[in-house]
Amino acid sequence: MRIEAIAARLGQVLLFAAMLVAVPGPVPSADHAGAADPTGALDPAGTADPAALARILDRHLQQRFDADSIRPAPCADDAEFFRRLSVDLIGRIPTADAAAAFIGDSSVGKREAAIDRLLASPEHAAHFASTWRSLLLPEAETDRQIRYFVPGFEAWLRRRREENSGFDVFVDDLLTVQITGTDARPQLVLKNLRTENPLAFIAAREADPGKLAATVTRLFLGVRLECAQCHNHPFDKWTQDQFWNQAAFFAGIQRKGRGPFAPLLERPDSRAIALMNDESKMVPVVYLDGSEPAARDGELPRKALSRWITAPENPYFSRAAVNRVWGQLMGHGLVEPVDDFQDSSPPYHPELLQVLAAAFTESHYDLTHLYRAVCRTEAYQRTSRQTDPSQAEPFRFARMLVKPMSGEQFYDSLSLALRQDQSMDSHALMRSEDPTRQRFLDAFGGQGDQRNPETSVLQALTLMNGSIVAEATNPETSSLLQVLDPGRGVETAQAVEALYLRSLSRFPTEAERTRLQQVIRRDAEESTELGLGDILWMLLNSAEFRWNH
Repeated sequence: MRIEAIAARLGQVLLFAAMLVAVPGPVPSADHAGAADPTGALDPAGTADPAALARILDRHLQQRFDADSIRPAPCADDAEFFRRLSVDLIGRIPTADAAAAFIGDSSVGKREAAIDRLLASPEHAAHFASTWRSLLLPEAETDRQIRYFVPGFEAWLRRRREENSGFDVFVDDLLTVQITGTDARPQLVLKNLRTENPLAFIAAREADPGKLAATVTRLFLGVRLECAQCHNHPFDKWTQDQFWNQAAFFAGIQRKGRGPFAPLLERPDSRAIALMNDESKMVPVVYLDGSEPAARDGELPRKALSRWITAPENPYFSRAAVNRVWGQLMGHGLVEPVDDFQDSSPPYHPELLQVLAAAFTESHYDLTHLYRAVCRTEAYQRTSRQTDPSQAEPFRFARMLVKPMSGEQFYDSLSLALRQDQSMDSHALMRSEDPTRQRFLDAFGGQGDQRNPETSVLQALTLMNGSIVAEATNPETSSLLQVLDPGRGVETAQAVEALYLRSLSRFPTEAERTRLQQVIRRDAEESTELGLGDILWMLLNSAEFRWNH
């Protein structure tokens, strides 16, 4: 599309697109099923029931609201809640039919049923795999060689989630993956692109003990040791020796060659590593709490590390895990950043973190139980609209934070919205190895930190005039618009409603209906046309589509 055509389109729809962000949606219902009882003791007993745990979490927040004179936002309406839940749990917006059915469903407990249904879907496991792959293999976002590991590593992650393995089992399997190579025949790290391959975690870090230790302590303990690699941490209690104590657990892993595809072998009796910049000093394996692993015949040091990390009495493991999930769902951690627990930055709600971590441990690290509980809270189900100045600070959780979608969530939502037939296997579609998808992710980023996103010129042009949007909003090339063409007997109001459900997962408000009718009527009088393609273009370029609210 030429610049002149873009300018003409902008002139017709930009004003309405701006209004789209400002117009409020339907007023949330006052009777939210499962609301927390603000009275009652803060007794963590009974947390095996996700609904009971949700009420306990809400009571902790309500106590803070009362103490600080905060007026929390009301419950989100069904459309806002269901769209948010879908993006968070399965990595994309709901189909138009699913959104309409949920909005029209008057049954009690439909939100709880939706939470359970989405958590049981194959798409949740795929989204979990994509999210954790980005945490464990962030190098794949920029390194084309590491990208070859992605299909096999995500296949391994996806199966672990489908089995609902405890998070401790997941971590143990990752950290203790078997390396059977010898000097004569070192173990290959990539045999088949699609075969499950947890070794990718080690290979992507070039089997470097320091890189492995830094990643493990940050992701699974919430402790950032990187700054202590070559000197004592300048702002925290961690020492250089402690960094290399952790690296020593991986000291036996060796590469035969260079690069991420170099085969591996392991020296199981290696229990110490040379200190950086002082190879004369050997640093032994020691846990972060200062204790030393008991020697067990034939046991790998990294197996001892895994057992200590996932032990119920570990002071870090459960807190780090629940804080990360809370941050993913709520848009802000109880400790922020989510993987940086420091004495100088204590939790915003320490009692809530303590109860949530204890319940996670008692559930045997059941992620499904954790997701169910957090998604059932009033805190998660509040509207993102700020209805009172006291809700401004994000760490109070007095309203839902507006969260930009990751690149993968955005692409999968965009491709689903533009499909004529949304009943097809979207799981297979969205997780396919698609070069168009990869080019899109190269422009928008994958699953990285989305708290402070910046829209680049390339991103803006991709949405305004990129091939995906251009073809989908052109009546001559879009099968979707051809099906909705008023010339085929579809009422214009019905077509507009369908576009809203596909893109924003809601029906247009009366104000939006009225405004569109006025614009369409005006353009008809002036012998110009605001077509369905222009309306779809406007919706896809709106902030409401780009963000998860």
